[in-house]
Amino acid sequence: PASCVTRHADNAGMTRPAFRLVALLCCLALLPSCAGPSRLPSTFAAASRTVVPDRAPVVIVGAGLTGLTTAYKLKAAGVPFILLESSNRVGGRVQTVYFKNGTYAEAHMEEYFERSPAVALLRELKLELADDVAHSSVRIEGKIYPYQGDGDRETYLNGLFTPEEKAALMKWNAATWKLYQSLHETAYHDKPLPPDLDRLREVSFADHVKAANLPRKVTEWVRVIVESETAIEWDKIAALDGIDEFRLFLDTPDGFGEKNYHVVGGNSRFTAALAQRIGVENIATNAQVTTIEQADGGVRVRYLRDGQRYGEVLAKAVVLTPPVYSLPSIQFIPPLSAAKQRAMKTTKFGAYVKVHLVVDDAAGKLWHDDKGETVLTLLSDSPAGSVYEASDFQEGLPATEKTSDRILTLLMHAKHAREMLAMTADEQRAHAIKGLDALFPGVARHVKRAEVFAYPTAVAYWPIELKRSRFDADARALREPEGGIYIGGDTTEDSHSEGAVQAGIRMANQIIAKKHELLAR
Repeated sequence: PASCVTRHADNAGMTRPAFRLVALLCCLALLPSCAGPSRLPSTFAAASRTVVPDRAPVVIVGAGLTGLTTAYKLKAAGVPFILLESSNRVGGRVQTVYFKNGTYAEAHMEEYFERSPAVALLRELKLELADDVAHSSVRIEGKIYPYQGDGDRETYLNGLFTPEEKAALMKWNAATWKLYQSLHETAYHDKPLPPDLDRLREVSFADHVKAANLPRKVTEWVRVIVESETAIEWDKIAALDGIDEFRLFLDTPDGFGEKNYHVVGGNSRFTAALAQRIGVENIATNAQVTTIEQADGGVRVRYLRDGQRYGEVLAKAVVLTPPVYSLPSIQFIPPLSAAKQRAMKTTKFGAYVKVHLVVDDAAGKLWHDDKGETVLTLLSDSPAGSVYEASDFQEGLPATEKTSDRILTLLMHAKHAREMLAMTADEQRAHAIKGLDALFPGVARHVKRAEVFAYPTAVAYWPIELKRSRFDADARALREPEGGIYIGGDTTEDSHSEGAVQAGIRMANQIIAKKHELLAR
């Protein structure tokens, strides 16, 4: 969730995977490339041995970006809590993977766009950031258009479009920006949608864009960008949701698209820094919540520790941050409201498959021109997906750890990802290499190894065929507290890091408003 259309980064906005690859966060303390103020202490491993108290004012379920943000805000406000995480690490979809020589790539969430409250949090934590522009090279109807301009709108657009095409795009851009402003002034502040926006909840984004009668290349440019961002076809989402997603790439008074950021040393430094501030004594890993029961005495949370020991915590408030598809696996006594259940059942997910390829240095000539300019990151709806060179982020490595090998990340989305999900790991590797070789003939012989990360439920979307939207009444119902239960995550506000942190801040503020009640004996 994230965008795969940046020059050196793919998608920021993906949700926690249905299954997690083991990558203990405490390994950050052992990696030279992770030195610095955000490095985790070696004692972080003790989080797996935390004794869970019988009572706590607040229980937070899930130690992904939303759960950690909620905990961080509550601790700052002096509200005690215990955080229960079902896996053996914190971070959720924020997961940096490290190769033997210390180079790294993001197995999941890639970057954070300027408008995301995650960026303010990153700066508050004083993490070192690398920034990049919103746009990238793009492949439209089989032709690659290299990125030009280093952020300059005219240079970039002139390399893509004829004057007539560019004029049509800018006219559509102005109208879309006006719609977004209206959306931001209303729905983002829990105000009713004006009629012109309300109608866009029942029209697909594809039909909305096509109705503008844009030149074909412009229409395809919009489609390729938004589908890479949402991980689902553009005719599956409401026009209102598509406009909200496309905001990242519009020309606005603030600039041509939004700048995005990547944490130097790996995005896991972000969640590591949050965990440090929260304190390992407040985090219990390998604690799977099975039942949440509300009664007059509070909210009783039952969990299974290390897959073998049941425990209970009596709380006054419970914060649920897992993606909504996993919430039905928890027993709710009494059941959640009909509106919340309907919202959970009708939220769907787009798919991603991420493949990291280690290739030898000689392969670089295949995506560089005679002047040494690269066409990566390349946004593509081909079987290779979006392609960027993760080794661009390795500049901070000590000379002794640098390698001539390159790391390419391929991020397949939507139909191409769904096709790969039915394959074996061997087939996925071969499929990815074949797709890349079709873009850059000859690259296959340079591939040394491949690592595959599949996310069948990567990015939340609200299906237009069910008349759903992230701005509809069911979505609002999911965000409203129910007794002592608060539900959040990127699947309740947005589909990327922006939504994850927004949800954490929202729920923390709702709980802080009841601080005196929660702390009363």
